Amino acid sequence: MPRLALICRLVPSLAILAILQASPAAAETLRVGKSTLSSFSYTLLEVGMHSGIFQKHGLTIESSAFGGGPRLTQAMAADAIDIGLDGGTDIALIVKGAPMMTIAPLSGAPLEMVISVKADSPVKTVTDLKGRKIAVTGAGTLTGWITRELVRSLGWSDRDVTYVTSSNIAASRALLQTGEIDAVTTDLSTTLESERLGKERLLYSYGDLVKDFHMQIILATDKVIASRPQAVRAFMAGWLETVAYAKAHKNETLAITQKVLGFHPEVLDKAYDRLINNYSTDGKFNRRALAVLARSYVELKLLDQEPDMSKLTTEEFLPKQ
Repeated sequence: MPRLALICRLVPSLAILAILQASPAAAETLRVGKSTLSSFSYTLLEVGMHSGIFQKHGLTIESSAFGGGPRLTQAMAADAIDIGLDGGTDIALIVKGAPMMTIAPLSGAPLEMVISVKADSPVKTVTDLKGRKIAVTGAGTLTGWITRELVRSLGWSDRDVTYVTSSNIAASRALLQTGEIDAVTTDLSTTLESERLGKERLLYSYGDLVKDFHMQIILATDKVIASRPQAVRAFMAGWLETVAYAKAHKNETLAITQKVLGFHPEVLDKAYDRLINNYSTDGKFNRRALAVLARSYVELKLLDQEPDMSKLTTEEFLPKQ
């Protein structure tokens, strides 16, 4: 075959090969679950998605939300979720056999957890809660523990208030409006939105009660850790970059958050200012915070004794310095 003809036949093949070699590898999919939809903090996930940060780290994120930590944990155990954004008290479930590991703290003090009362409630301060009914999501949940921590800090016993358990926070808010309960331990953003609408009033922030804490954490299933550790590392690199982006780009962050939560921009602006500096920027655990969490598991009767938190947490997947 003449040399010129051979070259002409090879050129298309070589061009295709060059294109394939230059194309980036297909993005790897991670299924990420949030224990609740209404949390401002968990919408950082969408900030990372819509700003292209996770994509830059070779990941496609499939986001979903659940009606509480127990349902999220069930989804992780059923291999329906790879990564979970959850409350710190659910670390105790690892001891009980949940196939997951805590790979980073998300936030510190419980600034996003508050007590809300009806707008025209006679309850003006936390001391007015004595003898009142307070809704929590469950006796063994973060809302249950932190409400009891407040009661104890006031020098009261559990008999001085009535705990009303409801895993459905919307139902609790309905009970608040009808006067069947007097207060609810809930999230900051929804409370601010209800306050704007004239329905509720923010009474108290639990961030004033507990300083050393990890209110929210990031979990990974044992399966994804064993089979795709590089994807877990990529997620943590993308997450920490997202936190840095959110701190440096308030307007862009709020625009994405507003699309996810649907709350009024003024509400999200307040939530951002209160919460943005509470997020972990390095993914490292606060040992004092872990000690408080370990104590909470016993007080919640989730565990008989305080666990060794070093066996339930790891910093292995953080970006190398």
